Amino acid sequence: MMGERIFIFGASGHGKVAIETARRAGYEIGLVMDDAPNLHGTAVLDLNVTGGRQCLGAETVRGMRGLIAIGNNRVRLSVLADLAELGADFISITDPTAVISPSANVGPGTLVLAQAAINAEASVGAHVIVNTAASIDHDCKVEDGAHLAPGVRLCGGVRVGRGALIGVGAVVIPGITIGAWSVVGAGAVVTRDLPAGVVAVGNPCRILESK
Repeated sequence: MMGERIFIFGASGHGKVAIETARRAGYEIGLVMDDAPNLHGTAVLDLNVTGGRQCLGAETVRGMRGLIAIGNNRVRLSVLADLAELGADFISITDPTAVISPSANVGPGTLVLAQAAINAEASVGAHVIVNTAASIDHDCKVEDGAHLAPGVRLCGGVRVGRGALIGVGAVVIPGITIGAWSVVGAGAVVTRDLPAGVVAVGNPCRILESK
């Protein structure tokens, strides 16, 4: 909703990007929160940073929708659990330069950054980060809490599991499945399915370790 007053949880580098994206999308930032004590009372992009989860009450977020702007997937979903318990509501925010197919679906709390593309009948879950110039092609499914770093290329029919991280500039060929909480290294080319909880790097991509 244009002009809506929202909150942003996260005031570090990714938080700055989220704030500027929200402003370009027409939102007013009413509240910026962060767990880091060293940020409390400081300003980010001319906005005051208040306390984090340790000083939140239900009245803080009641009646205001927002976004969790934390790049670390596990931390982002941990904050989500606490804010949801307080009754917070979440919105997806899309940069005006991004392109989302009318047949695609994007869940709440998801941030789609500048020059990203989400194509026909792709499904992107809740609290996902689709970072700068990342592309998600037709019929892909990206589950909740995943993060596609800048310049990632998902070809058609790719599946990305919950909480997975696809590193900067990685390419995933058509029909591949990447398991939950796996990490794909920067610049990797994924040519085979990856199980859950692994770290994989290289071209062609190989499993380096299990987490």
